[in-house]
Amino acid sequence: MKKITTVLLVAVCIATAAHAGMMPFVNNVLTLKGGYFNPSGVKGNGGLLLGLGVGNAVDDMVNLSLGLEYFGKSFEEKQEADTSSTTGITTTTMVKVLYEHKVTYLPLWASLNITLPVGGAIKPFVGGDLGWGLSKVSYDYKDTTIAADKITQGPDDGFYTGFGWRVRGGARIGLGMRSALLLGASYNGTTVAREEDSGWERELDMSGIGIGAAIELKGF
Repeated sequence: MKKITTVLLVAVCIATAAHAGMMPFVNNVLTLKGGYFNPSGVKGNGGLLLGLGVGNAVDDMVNLSLGLEYFGKSFEEKQEADTSSTTGITTTTMVKVLYEHKVTYLPLWASLNITLPVGGAIKPFVGGDLGWGLSKVSYDYKDTTIAADKITQGPDDGFYTGFGWRVRGGARIGLGMRSALLLGASYNGTTVAREEDSGWERELDMSGIGIGAAIELKGF
């Protein structure tokens, strides 16, 4: 009974302090992100980047957060067999998918975000991130006659890890008392790697430019 009473008293104290604005979690910040990222080591025109961040607002201008993001890109290597025409209105091409090549990137960031005290409802912001990234490169062979050692494009199958950094900037648009829309651009300076035989490392360059938008919610 004494333990239950103690727990109830602690809960009441925490609730009272939070209501009075004395506890740090009343300034919790949740960020939902979406955008475009084009890493140097992945061929093509980039792809979709999704993310989630949770942090704490020090004040109206500064907040600290931890975030996890996801980037995925896949390609199909095709072989063209022949081309034939029908009755003059369409042209068809015979193709076979040899293999699918996929790159997945999961960075975990510790972030500092600063909103500059200028402007009205639209204010500029800058940010910096330090973190660790995990990438996976894989091949899905559709044509079993192709040996894995014949594939020379891109790194080998496997996992790549490494520490990295990123800088960001953009505009913070106030939506309500505790919500905002963030529009911005970023540069990611991360390279991940895996160990190979004889002391060699195989690197995958995930540095590149990104653009995106985020919804920021305070006090969730």
